[in-house]
Amino acid sequence: MDIAEIRQRFTPAIEEIVSLCQLSDAFFDRESFTIYMATIWGNTVAAPQRAGIEETDLETLHDFLNEALRERLGPDACVSGCYEFVMSKAGEDAMTRLHLTPSHKEFLTYFARLILAP
Repeated sequence: MDIAEIRQRFTPAIEEIVSLCQLSDAFFDRESFTIYMATIWGNTVAAPQRAGIEETDLETLHDFLNEALRERLGPDACVSGCYEFVMSKAGEDAMTRLHLTPSHKEFLTYFARLILAP
């Protein structure tokens, strides 16, 4: 699957997340956006077929998600940065504020440890 097909498949999800995080014209909840993006990546890597892609498409999805993150969070934003945030005190506070279930928090922190491991 090429980047255009990935964009077509995943843009509606990204747009939904953006609308959830756009609290007003002047305020965008960057922390929520980061948590949601980490969730998309983790869920898709765990079961690509449920997202309608093949495992071989994950690299292209990764590139697309990095584009979406940079568009909203700046030029240094990336998927791995989402997991760095998850593992931070601010990330822990954001997950609590968002009322993530314990299993969702565990999933994100588990995935963060896998991604950030040396």
